Amino acid sequence: MVQRSQVGVGLIGCGAIGRDMAMTIHSGDVPGARVVALFDVEDSQGTSLASELNDPGLFHGDIDEFLDVSGLDLVVECASGAAVRAHAERVLEKGRDLMVMSTGALLDPALMARLSELAGAKGRKLLAPSGAIGGIDAIRAGGGLLEEVAIITTKPPEGLKGSPGFADWEGKEITAPEVIYEGPAVDGVKLFPANTNVAATLSLAGLGPDKTKMKVIADPKAPGNVHEIEAKGSFGVMRLSFENRPHPNNPKTSYLAILSAIELLRKACTPGPQIGT
Repeated sequence: MVQRSQVGVGLIGCGAIGRDMAMTIHSGDVPGARVVALFDVEDSQGTSLASELNDPGLFHGDIDEFLDVSGLDLVVECASGAAVRAHAERVLEKGRDLMVMSTGALLDPALMARLSELAGAKGRKLLAPSGAIGGIDAIRAGGGLLEEVAIITTKPPEGLKGSPGFADWEGKEITAPEVIYEGPAVDGVKLFPANTNVAATLSLAGLGPDKTKMKVIADPKAPGNVHEIEAKGSFGVMRLSFENRPHPNNPKTSYLAILSAIELLRKACTPGPQIGT
């Protein structure tokens, strides 16, 4: 029997990431949560996942029907920045908590302002996982004492193809590490929209996208998606390095990004001791 204390979770996006989240909850690995609703613009993905969860009624092809499901407490966006822009305000207006995985969308100052205002007015939470990096708690703790925050992202050239910022290198052979972009994160995330979430989360936690420095390197010998962060302030210096492996079912996403979202969900839904900020 489902305990009334469990948090009812709804997922926007039923692809590889949404499926991982749903199956993790369904397995009981997030004891304080249960899946109560699914939404996706592609009916086939939603109905398929609902069948895997042994409850075809979980899927809703209409966003308002999805948000009106009884017992829905927290919505997790597992889809895209476009989904955040399309549905985030409606989620909060309906009085649901919201976790955003596609944090690049939150760099839109107008959207972020509206979401923050709505969350405050409705008394709801707007959550964002650390994603494919760590140390976000330390960056936030540095707060007003931060003086400089920089991130260097190194990827195989294939991981950058199709990005506007990679246009000059398309079709060219890269045989050694090549700096593709160096400048403020506010411009970098526009040039590399498929690689924005890490820089966006770091910017939101620290100095903001205008003051966060970003460098993107294409390296054919890169072992995966590598992120190196350096932050300086009157508190000292932080240097963090992450060598991420792709998710087995979605190579465009770092495995750690999904694990991070699951852990934040666990923290939000499970009573008891919590380690870290």
